[in-house]
Amino acid sequence: MRILLTNDDGIYSKGIRAAVDALRGLGEIYVVAPMFQRSASGRAMTLHRPLRAKRVAYRSVKAAYALDGMPVDCVIFAIARFGKFDLAISGINLGENLSTEITVSGTASAAIEAATHGIPSIAASLEVNWRKTLGDGEGIDFSSASYFLRKIAKSVIKNGLPEGVDMLNVNIPSDATEETAISLTRLARRMFNPTVEERIDPKGNPYYWVVGRRCENFEPGTDAYALKVERKVSVTPINIDMTARIDFETIMEILDGKS
Repeated sequence: MRILLTNDDGIYSKGIRAAVDALRGLGEIYVVAPMFQRSASGRAMTLHRPLRAKRVAYRSVKAAYALDGMPVDCVIFAIARFGKFDLAISGINLGENLSTEITVSGTASAAIEAATHGIPSIAASLEVNWRKTLGDGEGIDFSSASYFLRKIAKSVIKNGLPEGVDMLNVNIPSDATEETAISLTRLARRMFNPTVEERIDPKGNPYYWVVGRRCENFEPGTDAYALKVERKVSVTPINIDMTARIDFETIMEILDGKS
């Protein structure tokens, strides 16, 4: 069993070290992660400059590299260098990755990239209070997230993923314990309502921050409702074929102006 581990918080994040501990004994672990923080990078790839890789000392892993690229680059690099993997894990991310906005997430996108290569994948994220933590995860307790990651990874290794499921998007509440229930969910429509905030620098020039206001209400059965309202571990099965499940004739009627 060969397991690829990556993330978008960087090679030195406390979350990826917690993931190594969670996966210990389940197979040969290969770690390839960004040198720097790459959150919200989505499926960006580095195509206009060369990539640099640095060997990193990690206990209990077959090999570990830090890459000066994006999370998707890390997956591509790992497969090119080490060959096919039996399982890919992205995380444990600092902060939840919920709703259709997972396409923005570097964590989820790394798992999606692995899935496009036919590798069963898991993206694991831990809800955090950003007012009480530092960027690398200092001060965060990953014990419950590690417990659920190991539990879910063992199940996938033993049983595989059902046909039509390419990856699992997992979100663990910040107050989870080993007794916290798991809820199978679908993606919420949105988690944030983004906007642009204008500010003025000391020289009087405007600059802009993209900011998001958290949505207030979530539909039952969604990942956001399970995590934010029910305080459950959300597991969302993802199929990377985003083709709409609709009779194509219906679309043709619209395109032909017949409806």
